[in-house]
Amino acid sequence: MSSSEKKVVRTVCGMCNRQSCGMEVTVEDGKVIDIQRNPEYPKHHGTLCVKGYAAKELLYDPHRLKHPMKREGDAWTNISWDEAMSTIAGKLKETKEKYGAESLAVYTGCEQLGETSYFVRRFMNVYGSPNVVTVGSMCSVMRNVVDQLTFGGNFRQVDTYNTKLIIMWGANPAASNAPYYMDVKTLTEAKDRGAKLVVIDPVLSGTASVADSHVRIRPGTDGALALGMINIIVKQGLYDREFVDNWCVGFSELSKLVEEYTPEKVEQITWIPAEVVKDLARKYATAKPACIMLGNALEQHTNSFQMLRAIAALRAVTGNIDVPGGNINISEGAVSLTDISLREMMPTYRRPLGWRDYLLFSLFAGPPLVSFMRALLTDDPYPIKTMLVTWGNPLLTWPDSAKVGAGLERLDFLAVMDFHMTKTAELADIVLPAATFLERTGLHATAQFLAPDKPVGFISLANKAVNPLYESWPDWKFWFELAKRMGYEKWFPWEDIEEALDYQLKPTGYTVEKLKDKTGFFHGEVPKFRKYLTEGFKTSTGKVELYSIALRNLGYDPLPRYSEPEESPYSTPEKAKEYPLVLIAGSRLLAYPHSGMRTLPSLQKVAPDPEVIIHPDTAERYSVKNGESILVETERGSAQFKASVTDRIMPEVASITHGWTQANANLLVSSEIRDRMFGAPAMRSMLCKIRKSAG
Repeated sequence: MSSSEKKVVRTVCGMCNRQSCGMEVTVEDGKVIDIQRNPEYPKHHGTLCVKGYAAKELLYDPHRLKHPMKREGDAWTNISWDEAMSTIAGKLKETKEKYGAESLAVYTGCEQLGETSYFVRRFMNVYGSPNVVTVGSMCSVMRNVVDQLTFGGNFRQVDTYNTKLIIMWGANPAASNAPYYMDVKTLTEAKDRGAKLVVIDPVLSGTASVADSHVRIRPGTDGALALGMINIIVKQGLYDREFVDNWCVGFSELSKLVEEYTPEKVEQITWIPAEVVKDLARKYATAKPACIMLGNALEQHTNSFQMLRAIAALRAVTGNIDVPGGNINISEGAVSLTDISLREMMPTYRRPLGWRDYLLFSLFAGPPLVSFMRALLTDDPYPIKTMLVTWGNPLLTWPDSAKVGAGLERLDFLAVMDFHMTKTAELADIVLPAATFLERTGLHATAQFLAPDKPVGFISLANKAVNPLYESWPDWKFWFELAKRMGYEKWFPWEDIEEALDYQLKPTGYTVEKLKDKTGFFHGEVPKFRKYLTEGFKTSTGKVELYSIALRNLGYDPLPRYSEPEESPYSTPEKAKEYPLVLIAGSRLLAYPHSGMRTLPSLQKVAPDPEVIIHPDTAERYSVKNGESILVETERGSAQFKASVTDRIMPEVASITHGWTQANANLLVSSEIRDRMFGAPAMRSMLCKIRKSAG
């Protein structure tokens, strides 16, 4: 190819961890000159969002980190990769010798492509530390654990092709991660086929704006709504008697529990009119089939675990489990890859942080954030001395930012790999420049229900478009090199990423070379419904456990009992006098993946300022005008936002977005106010007040 020739590289977008959409990258003379959607990509109707179109800006962003750097006092000095890697490897060896392997922690945030987490866990297994920290205690893990305990498997996926009713609960795929690869167009197509869409959300979100009905709920009271719906369904005999009698355990105990959750009581708790509660319950029970899609917002309250258990029970008593048009389990049809985190390589070490207090979480996902923060701050139950951070900015994205900063400053050593000098990187001893997804090859393999007659396993290769700029490295190269310097060549025998991906792909029969010209395709088996009729559910009883025997044995309430949020107008009425508004902290913006990409011009135009959404009645009460700067305050701290006055939100509620350096929502959040069963922080049902900013 002559130097003046153009080529089009088909790859997979990595601007967020949403679902890796298909894109076509035009390259000329080794430079990206254009990015467009790949119309043939099977997922998301071949579309890209604003972040995907901004990928070129990220690649050539002048603010990118360009060289490895080390801190010298208050200044940064460029160093070679050899010095950086020698320093890090030396520190890891020293840490293990002096304090034990478990004193090393690695944090992986929302990576652009999926294979990095495999290499991280493989490395930590060999090193001997269980402390791979993620945001799982705020995102998705709790829903999975609830389904495992209730059904013995993950039944969060939905069949929109055969359903008559979709309830979108605590999710807004118009702006955030689409749960299980659901986007707004998929929802509107389901509506075109005759399905009704109901959105339960305190805010009229982008998704709610296309719904047939929007149910506004007081944040943190979703469990009461679910129990109230079950009350109506049971009393009116609308439950699936055959499914309940044959396949559920604990229906009588659940029926007794929900007796007190009358529509009138539910109205008092949730602020949803009793007639709306009745109507929603009848619609869901009689639509047949119907499905419920859950979002991350439900996992960020002090009562989240039992809230999700109540919604799981609601799905079960209506018989909308493992049936066409209902909630289905596709995890068994996911693409099978070689597990490069083989447990056999793992030496004996202490249990992960949190196993004493949050066993449910630590068993499934390692240390919860709250337990990790306690270890950082107090050395309980053992100290964390060294930390590596990749794909994340915990100083902005973890709750209780002041404590996060204090904990990170107690570390003996911190290394951060990123595109930009983040607030977390500013605290590091070594900072490393990361390659973007356009500068690396990666693999996207997952499960997706695209149509009832297609396999659910999905594979696509993210082809590298250009060579890494400056001195940036792809993540895999960092972990491979670190492993070799630590003497772990046996477990990291590959020379490059393609060799490693070929190793992973062995069970599929494909290789990287065979995937290079493919756009993305489905691989595996066509899903089968009603497997439970022959196999039962994978619980201890073989049935759906409305009354959880596992929770009872662990000393928890086996029934999904509602509890008022720890901080609320009713549980803390004196506090509510000073802080009268319910605060939702951490709402997502379509323009940004969490705290990232804030320097990109096209995204800045979409979302230039941190905003707080308040109702016109609230604005009038505080003499606030649209666009004015106001302070949002909690007992923990305050941050300045621009007022967005709209009737899309309940008058008693305020909502702020997160990820802003200049308006850090997590300064307002307490890590001590959390779900006591799972450790999830209460980011979306706190109390706050607002006032005009003096500046």
